[in-house]
Amino acid sequence: MKKNLHSITRSLCLALGLAAACSAALAQTSLKVGGLRTVALLPVTYALQKGYFKREGLDVEVVTVNSGPAVISAVMSDSVQIGYSGVLPVMYARAQNQPVQIFTAFTYETAKADGKWTWLIASSKSGVKSAKDLAGKTVAINASGALCEILVREHLAKAGVAWDAVKKIVVPFPQMQAALQLGNADAACLVEPFRTNVNVSPAIQGVTLGSGVLADKSAQYSLDILFAKEAWGKANKDTLRRFNKGLKTALDDFMRDPALWRNLITEEFKLSPAVVSLMKKDLTFSDLQPKVSDIQPLVEGLERNGMLSAPLKAEDVVLRLD
Repeated sequence: MKKNLHSITRSLCLALGLAAACSAALAQTSLKVGGLRTVALLPVTYALQKGYFKREGLDVEVVTVNSGPAVISAVMSDSVQIGYSGVLPVMYARAQNQPVQIFTAFTYETAKADGKWTWLIASSKSGVKSAKDLAGKTVAINASGALCEILVREHLAKAGVAWDAVKKIVVPFPQMQAALQLGNADAACLVEPFRTNVNVSPAIQGVTLGSGVLADKSAQYSLDILFAKEAWGKANKDTLRRFNKGLKTALDDFMRDPALWRNLITEEFKLSPAVVSLMKKDLTFSDLQPKVSDIQPLVEGLERNGMLSAPLKAEDVVLRLD
């Protein structure tokens, strides 16, 4: 197993009893992480709180950014070194010749029974029982061109409903429940914890029309990722490996104790423990190193739905740290 330079230096310093040398050699590397405040970013904030990054010689600061494109801009302007977002903004940026690459994948959707993290859900009062019933109805998505758009496009196409046959409105995830309850939207693209809130709401009584960004249930693909500028990432692979090591320690905590993960969601998002207990149970995160094969299905989905303005190769999007 590879040992990074920081670990080797630490071991040598301690073995030789060189306290002053250790202090200088183990000076903290400063990193800023910019990203959306979502459930999937909680492992980063937890690792920061527990000191797992400091253990790896990293002084990490998390900066909240309000949208995927804004995260791209923050990374490209060097306001932050690491960006967190859904996978699509990075793919779009790369297709537009912006040199960004993914070095970590948190979550992905799989063919497993509980392997989805995104859902298309209608309110019971809308009368919509299936995606086919959405013709002439209004669907809420979180942003144009984002994962919600491709999800709705995929499930409409599978049901034989044209994209233009449905009215789309853009609504931030925290406001989706109100849009469904007030009747401003008949259905919405949802992620946790908003999906569970909608499903247990007596005023909405959510009806699941479909799950998964892609209609092909056999595909596996990345959803939540971390990325960096290509040149910076290639020049700082050791730093990124140490970042991932601290992050993996946090994920291991969650795998050993699922209650810890749920308690963190409850505290950070001010949700009822009863609601959080009903959320998605699958806590299998990725091994962090993204694979080209986990990007390719999304490239094909974007091409299939006419959502790419320029050609894109999946291998150009991934930065390997090994």
